[in-house]
Amino acid sequence: MGNKFSYFKNQGIIFSLIFSVSLLLVLPQILNHSLVLGSDSLFHFNRVYDTYMQFKTGNFSYFQTNYGFQQGGRIVNALYGPGFAYLLGGLLLIVHSWIKFQIISNFLIFFISGYLMYILSREMASTKRISLLTATFFMTSLWITRWSTEQNFMAWGIALMPLVVIMALKMIKNNAEDLRIIPLALVVSLMIQVHLLSALMSIGVLIVFFIVGFIQTNKKRQLVLKCIWASLLSLVLTFNVWGAMLDVMTKNQLYPPYDNPDMAESTMNLSAGDPTLTQIGLVISIIFVLQILWLFMKRDQLPLTNKVVTILGLLFLILASNIMPWTEIAAVIPQLQRFLQFPRRFEGFASVLLLAGFGATLSTLPFKDSRKYCEFLLLAGSLSIGVQAYSEINKSNQIWNNQQPLASAENVNVIKGMSNKQITHAFTSSKLGAGLDLVTKATPDYLPNNRVTSRDPYVDYKRDMIINKFKVNKTVDKHGDLTIRWNAIKKGESISLPVVIYNGSTLKLNGKKINPKKIRLSTMGSPTIQSTNVDTNVLTVGYKSTMVTKLRLLIVVLTWVVSSLWAVGRMIVRCKNKLD
Repeated sequence: MGNKFSYFKNQGIIFSLIFSVSLLLVLPQILNHSLVLGSDSLFHFNRVYDTYMQFKTGNFSYFQTNYGFQQGGRIVNALYGPGFAYLLGGLLLIVHSWIKFQIISNFLIFFISGYLMYILSREMASTKRISLLTATFFMTSLWITRWSTEQNFMAWGIALMPLVVIMALKMIKNNAEDLRIIPLALVVSLMIQVHLLSALMSIGVLIVFFIVGFIQTNKKRQLVLKCIWASLLSLVLTFNVWGAMLDVMTKNQLYPPYDNPDMAESTMNLSAGDPTLTQIGLVISIIFVLQILWLFMKRDQLPLTNKVVTILGLLFLILASNIMPWTEIAAVIPQLQRFLQFPRRFEGFASVLLLAGFGATLSTLPFKDSRKYCEFLLLAGSLSIGVQAYSEINKSNQIWNNQQPLASAENVNVIKGMSNKQITHAFTSSKLGAGLDLVTKATPDYLPNNRVTSRDPYVDYKRDMIINKFKVNKTVDKHGDLTIRWNAIKKGESISLPVVIYNGSTLKLNGKKINPKKIRLSTMGSPTIQSTNVDTNVLTVGYKSTMVTKLRLLIVVLTWVVSSLWAVGRMIVRCKNKLD
């Protein structure tokens, strides 16, 4: 009984401390009662609003975005973190407020990142005190706080990265005896459902650990079989992602996300100042340098886990920096300008690995007094980083109550004549789509580029979808198809409709099927339709996939439910056995 009480007491203290730091970091938003409209906010708000409306109305469409992005029917969520988009849509459905949604999602990313980093540090044999300090460092780091200040989605991928490293460590410890098929598959699949680029980097980390584990284990066959079975299960758990990508991308040429013309300017380097998008910052730089120096000076004394973690962290750090000739690399592999975009993204993964390694290194210092002194310095460093993070978050939240509520106005279009007061009122009203109707952003990501390539996709998207002069009415039917109604003065009148047509789209004009290939499309896939009726005309747009069907999506959901219940059940049994 005493062991149980002691265990729950310790866990309660850890939980409370991480909870308190998370609450402190969302305090500026609570006190200011503000909404942060950062550089990525409008894009992700539209994604979340679409899934929210699907839940609210029951009119589900896995491919078409029928409610967000000007109700244009474009494909976004199916190609970008679909599972997580529905989870966030569910959260918005529960709270029914953009401010509450932002506060809760901010709290969750701080708490999840901190708690997972604590578990990773403990897995690396760090002391409880040092594990808490590394957790605090991580949850207040630039990449995690960018969700709060910018709604940068990679923050979620980095926040979940400790889970990946925990699975990776099991490959090289105890002959991989503790590596389990279902948890490994769930972790990889979760990353894929959240953020694909983060998932690819995570898979790279797992491959390195697999190679090390394969070399040093005497149960090679067992390790290989576990990874094969986990991979097969992950394919089922993520069928909705790769199935949709295969379906859409084999039929269509798509406009990629932002094409970064100068990757060399988007690196992140060690520095002596405050952390920014190009500077790692003094405190974290010192931690990274000390851990790397320790690797080279005491490599014979470091355990295998710390060696692999630190070497991988160093590799990610180099990839994130201007040591790499990114201009030359981009010239040879131009696809990196669209997919990776910013080399500094590697730094977020370096921070997970090097912080975990540094905590483990401090925990193995031979003298208790020297360890206490290092813990004190680490506490001072975490306070410094925490104060900087709080300050940046507070600054972002104060913008809402200033004259200009938009923290970032790049490529943003506000309806003419709308005052800042009207904008803030729209985003805080019970009609959650009101603010998204007033403030729009030209983002041509994943639009079809099947016929004529646009010279400036941002300008063309604004022309076709945002400031289209034709008045139309849009509704969504029970099948998840988008219905557009307009009035024509005469039969045969041509109209450019603010909707997106893909290869794979289905069209009905006034109840009759029409062939999308016979319709004139703009550079953004917007159709010009000839009205067949005088007065009211109706165009119904859907998307048909032979690969991703409702039955197969249901199988994916059921596999997630069964696998998750198994994992939770096993965790409860393990916890009970530990207490007994």
